[in-house]
Amino acid sequence: MTRFRRILVATDLSDRSGQAVKRAGLLAAEHGARLIAVHVVPFDVEPELVDFAAEWLRSHVEKFAPEVDAQTVVRQGKPASVTVSEAVEREADLLVVGERGGHWKLGALVGSTTENLVRASVTSVLVVKNQVEGAYRTVLLAVEASRHAAVAAGVGTSLTPGADHIIVHVSVVVGEHLMRMRGIEEDDLDRLRDVSTERVRPRIEELAGDLEPAPSVIKVESGEPRGVLPELVRRYGADLTVVGSGTHFHLGHALLGTVAQHVLRQAPSDVLVARG
Repeated sequence: MTRFRRILVATDLSDRSGQAVKRAGLLAAEHGARLIAVHVVPFDVEPELVDFAAEWLRSHVEKFAPEVDAQTVVRQGKPASVTVSEAVEREADLLVVGERGGHWKLGALVGSTTENLVRASVTSVLVVKNQVEGAYRTVLLAVEASRHAAVAAGVGTSLTPGADHIIVHVSVVVGEHLMRMRGIEEDDLDRLRDVSTERVRPRIEELAGDLEPAPSVIKVESGEPRGVLPELVRRYGADLTVVGSGTHFHLGHALLGTVAQHVLRQAPSDVLVARG
């Protein structure tokens, strides 16, 4: 199980970002973790404005996370890179951010700073997209049949031990689009999909059996993950979706996989991009 001892939350001091602070505070209280809140200002800000930002940050955290005694930090630079560096320096086990700050255009899917941060972070990142109403209740664990996916799912269950967990694998028939173009009948494609899902089901059941707490539902479905996963989030009413991050470069940075990126943008729930 993953232990959460230090949680870092990034905020631009808006009420929208305050929901990320609120979620981070609840998780810190639940896990007995230390909470660190960071706000990043530009390099060219006057010193007195930095001091003002520090006071505002303390008030902001007291408003949204009164249940924990948080440390507050103001840094100067580019928000994504500074926040990622701060998480590494402080050995954070989890980084919490809002979907977008108060300055992003309404209707935007995910703020560019947030996506850049998720891509660059070597720490698991929780993106808070919704109003915080309490502890997570239903968590969808989106997995592949791989060790990395198993570790990512374990991060999700460790973070939300009191939630109901649903493990989901969406099986893809390789070359389905080309087969359809070559005239393969839909009944034959359905049989191939059935074979594909039944072949992978034992591995997903084995993966689920290693998780603590054990998922209440194991769902193996055929289709395109980028479209099926957001729909399953809606179907089950999940308030958190957990995905693996994708492939890691040798320098430690991560390539955010297309499925993870699509879930981050399209899922109506909060999203945890879990690092192994």
